Amino acid sequence: MSLTIERRATDHVAAARRAAADVLERSGRHVDAGIVRRGGGDDFAEVQAALQAVSAASAQVARLERALRCYADETFWEAVAHGDSLAAHDAGEIARAALSGKEMFQQHRD
Repeated sequence: MSLTIERRATDHVAAARRAAADVLERSGRHVDAGIVRRGGGDDFAEVQAALQAVSAASAQVARLERALRCYADETFWEAVAHGDSLAAHDAGEIARAALSGKEMFQQHRD
């Protein structure tokens, strides 16, 4: 696992814990909130739900960032005037795929 992926996974867990602890605190479950803030409570439904939500949101952001990087690559736009560029063939497919939760833009870069 790369350091970046490992760090992102750690960030997801930390964000999920903060969210779950906040929910528990607002629910009056102060002891449980403290357990979660100290790194425990992985079996709490609130922690699991928060982790799933944070992971899903993070995956969507990452997908959109990869699509934007593809569009930002100047070679993607080469030969636009002649209709030979990847952009001419793409016609927004990368963006639509990323927005719908798919990774189809990778096909353009292979």
